[in-house]
Amino acid sequence: MPVMNWRASTAWRFSWALVMIATCDLACSARDSAPKDASRAGSVTFANDGGVVLGAGNPNLEAGTIINDGSQVAITNLTIETSNPVLNVVNGTPAELDFKAKRNGVDAAPVWSISRAEIGTIDPTTGHFVTGTLGGQATIIADAGGVQASTTITVIFVTEDNGAGTSSTCAAGGCGGVGGEGGGPALGADMKQALDGSATPSAALTWLYPYDATVWPLGLLAPLLQWSFDQATTTDAIKLELKSAYYSYTGYFGRPQLLAAGAAFARHPIPQAAWDGVTGSSPGSSVRVFLSVLAGGQVYGPMKETWKIATTPLKGTVYYQSYGTKLAHNLPQEHAMGGGTFGGATLAIRGGSTTPTLVAGGDGDKGQCRVCHTISADGSRMIVQHGDNYAASSSYALNQPAYPETPYPTAGLLGWLGLYPDGSIGLSNAGPVSSNVNNVPSTLVDAVTGVPIASQGLSSFVTRAAMPMFSPDGKKVAFSFYAGPGDAAIGGGDPSKLVVMDFDLATSAFANQSLVYQGLARVLPGWPAFMPTGDRLVFQTDLPTGNQSEYFVTRNGARGELWYTDLQGGQAHKLERANGTEGGVSYLPVGPNNHSADNELNYEPTVSPIVSGGYAWMVFTSRRMYGNVATIDPTWSDPRRHDLTQTPTTKKLWVAAIDITASGELTSNDIDPSHPAFYLPAQELLAGNSRGYWVPDPCQADGHGCESGDQCCSGYCARDAKLKQDVCGGKPASCAQEFDRCTTSADCCAATPKLVCINAHCSTVTPG
Repeated sequence: MPVMNWRASTAWRFSWALVMIATCDLACSARDSAPKDASRAGSVTFANDGGVVLGAGNPNLEAGTIINDGSQVAITNLTIETSNPVLNVVNGTPAELDFKAKRNGVDAAPVWSISRAEIGTIDPTTGHFVTGTLGGQATIIADAGGVQASTTITVIFVTEDNGAGTSSTCAAGGCGGVGGEGGGPALGADMKQALDGSATPSAALTWLYPYDATVWPLGLLAPLLQWSFDQATTTDAIKLELKSAYYSYTGYFGRPQLLAAGAAFARHPIPQAAWDGVTGSSPGSSVRVFLSVLAGGQVYGPMKETWKIATTPLKGTVYYQSYGTKLAHNLPQEHAMGGGTFGGATLAIRGGSTTPTLVAGGDGDKGQCRVCHTISADGSRMIVQHGDNYAASSSYALNQPAYPETPYPTAGLLGWLGLYPDGSIGLSNAGPVSSNVNNVPSTLVDAVTGVPIASQGLSSFVTRAAMPMFSPDGKKVAFSFYAGPGDAAIGGGDPSKLVVMDFDLATSAFANQSLVYQGLARVLPGWPAFMPTGDRLVFQTDLPTGNQSEYFVTRNGARGELWYTDLQGGQAHKLERANGTEGGVSYLPVGPNNHSADNELNYEPTVSPIVSGGYAWMVFTSRRMYGNVATIDPTWSDPRRHDLTQTPTTKKLWVAAIDITASGELTSNDIDPSHPAFYLPAQELLAGNSRGYWVPDPCQADGHGCESGDQCCSGYCARDAKLKQDVCGGKPASCAQEFDRCTTSADCCAATPKLVCINAHCSTVTPG
């Protein structure tokens, strides 16, 4: 998870890229043993490392190779010839194949179709198939008067780059939106031959970023590979390999032209086309990554990692606050940069751009600063505090062009307001992180007018609810129990307690409070966020090893960890992998400048309300090193105190996948459902960024173009025969597809994998 057109092509597209795989599983075929003809015989062998050895037994692999298993598919008396073929697409050259069918041994003229357009196209009349943009498997269907036969076609891409296609746009978000110096040039034959030869393992050659076992959504900007090597200054070239079941990529690159002479060659982007190809060809499966380097005439490596690819893109837009943005100028830089101004503003990452866009804030004095914000789960409303008066707030309509601002007449109630999912009301934050300078008790507030609303059952239990957050369905609210009378079971207010209460919108009533976590030894819980299932929370703990003078900040040495708990208070565990540890041991790079324990530099989690690709997705602030791009002291993020005009600060947004099941429970053999995080692309490198919300875009009315039901106010996106495109509309007569609206799982299609109803959307659950 924008202002983007998901239906911009025949394939799914996410805000940052190309492809979402729409699967269709047709299990209507049977087989017999009649022989087949093949244009070229060959084989496919899967290697132990999960990669593909292509053309085993046929070293002279050519574009268009067809591999036939010698079987035949038949249903009743309709038969497809050339069953289960495998086509190899070499360096983008399309492969073609003519499908034929027979009925009772006589040539038939069925209507041909394919289940996945991104795998290839087939002429409905002639059966002529041409490969598409991605590797994978699809079902070819022949229909002759209602009698059907089907077979599987497999397409495997084999692609090689030699310095080609690696140019990157270098803007405020860094080259390619991820930093570095862009791609390197092509290699001569001697260097290329050397990299294809034997390599020497080296303990000094280690990955810095990305992390092993990261889960990536589809449609993301390609990551920047970063590594450490004691011969980085003499490194001349690299070889990059990406391997999955249906896509094999090899790239050779020299030192990037933007890299200064004598500088270390220790990072390089994955070309975007290769990234789109390998991830789009591998939904729900793994990609193996290999990197070798050529330094001083010797080849070292390869380094190896395995990444998991989700089945769909993330949905929506990320909104976040930024200090140091180039998109606004409203705060003084003071002595650190010799005067001038920098920007405090709220930004959005959307589209496929490599830089963010301005949402709130502008040029002028600090009265135009807009940073501290909260956003409704449906993405319709944002509330932002004023930089010159933190007791004052404004509402921004995210569902209207140019995001019109409406200042609230009421002061002191709206800062860090816990918004109801539709943005209509909110619970005011009365913790010390708020703008509540007069210590007004937590109050239910009309988010349209800013006027308090009478409620039941709140003040008799809690007077100061800190950092409140509603569940995605609005039926519960979580908060740090900063102060209040409490009850006999929970006791009185105490900021070490994390509490959840039921909420009824019709009666504005709070009830059934429960203690879900209590920290010990000043380990305070805060910033709770519900999982899409509504029965678990993620939250941050404020650690006693950090700054003791302020409550829940990320500055001045504050340290934090990410945790989760169920709503019964029986399971509370550290999200180790998201924090940066595995088995209690940090896998994050260790460096100077106070980066010896980056696994304790994680703060302010939020969770996208929609399950995408089988996972929930958590956005959080971290001051960890971003490989070798951002390595300065983690506290250096305020442009008023430090010169950040040349050196990136480490205060950035990161995203981690969290395993999710239909019930929201963990698998029996794992108490940590999180995965290693990835850097959110398109952030401005020279700005300190924090407090990201990943929310869906405001819904569209019937008749508006769409790609999935979550984009539609009706909840459904279906094909319009007259318009020949998918548009928002009424509930289809058939079952609901992924991202369509649902009430129970019975509303959702029993596809493979089976869809379940989570937060009123048909969703896949964690694969495997």
